[in-house]
Amino acid sequence: MGSDFCFECGRDLPGEHLGWCSSNAPTPIDFSESTRHARRSDPTTSKQAAARLDHTLADHHRVVLDWLDEHGPATDDQIAQAMVDADLTTRTETARRWVRTLREEHDQIAPAMRHGQQIQLPNPSGRLALAWTTRTPRKEQQ
Repeated sequence: MGSDFCFECGRDLPGEHLGWCSSNAPTPIDFSESTRHARRSDPTTSKQAAARLDHTLADHHRVVLDWLDEHGPATDDQIAQAMVDADLTTRTETARRWVRTLREEHDQIAPAMRHGQQIQLPNPSGRLALAWTTRTPRKEQQ
């Protein structure tokens, strides 16, 4: 004889499960590439919203990639300062966020490597920082 309650949330069967219970999900959750902005622990509505996000590059992302192709390996700070100097933004932190987005969400920026190690370049502070380059030169993609 089967049990009369859900082993996950403890509610009587048949009946409504608690919101966090996997038996409560109306449809299976897709953990594919389109939901990469949602965590496994996020509610279904967050996963659905993440699946609707537009993953295309914004114009400022394309400018960052073009600059990096033209000027070669650079640190986050160097790229950000170049975007401020080009009057694309007034805040270096905004430009640094663009770089992180290209690297972490779009996978367009990769470590600049030399002899099997990531290149380090001095920042304005004099400290060394990791250098980055485009994953595939954009002129080849066009």
